[in-house]
Amino acid sequence: MVEATWQILLSFGRIGLFSLGGGNAMLKLIQEECVENRGWLTAAEFSSLLGVSYVFPGLTAVKLSALIGLKVAGVPGMLAGVLALNLPGLVLAFALYGMITRYQDQDAAWLRKVLLGMQYGALALLAAALWALARPLGDAPSWTAVGLAVLLFTSVALFDLSPFIGILVFAVACAILL
Repeated sequence: MVEATWQILLSFGRIGLFSLGGGNAMLKLIQEECVENRGWLTAAEFSSLLGVSYVFPGLTAVKLSALIGLKVAGVPGMLAGVLALNLPGLVLAFALYGMITRYQDQDAAWLRKVLLGMQYGALALLAAALWALARPLGDAPSWTAVGLAVLLFTSVALFDLSPFIGILVFAVACAILL
C-alpha cells in the first residue's frame, strides 16, 4: 500500500504540475496516466468514476483524483491524490501572482507572452479532454457530443450566452441526444 500511495503521489503531482487550465483540462492527463500508463483502471472504470464525480459538487479533477486514489491505495491514496494534484498549482499560483504584481506596472512583454502561452496550453489541454470524452469507449468519436460542445463554446464565446444557461442547455441536450 505504501508503494501504491507513493505512485499516486508521483502521478497526480506530475499532473498537477504540468496541466494548465485547471480541472477539466486535467481529465485527459488523468485518463492517460491512470488507464494507459499505470493500468490502474480500465477505460470503462475511468468513465464510470468520471460520471460519479459529476454527480457531486466540487472540482471534477479533485474528486476524480480522490476516487482513483481510494481505489488504488485506500484512504492514504485518496489523500495523496488530492494533495498531489492541488499543491503544485497552489505553489505556482502564488509564485505567478508575485511575478504579476511585481511587473504589472512595467512594460513586461515577456510576462504577457508567458501568460498568452499558458492560455494556449490550457486551450490545447481542454481540446484534448473534449476529444477523449467524445470517444466514450471506442475508437469512433461521438460526433453528436462534439457538435454539442462546439455549439456550447460558440454560444458562450461569440453570442454572450450565460455560461450557466449554456451548461444547463448542454446537459439537457446531452441527456436527450446521447
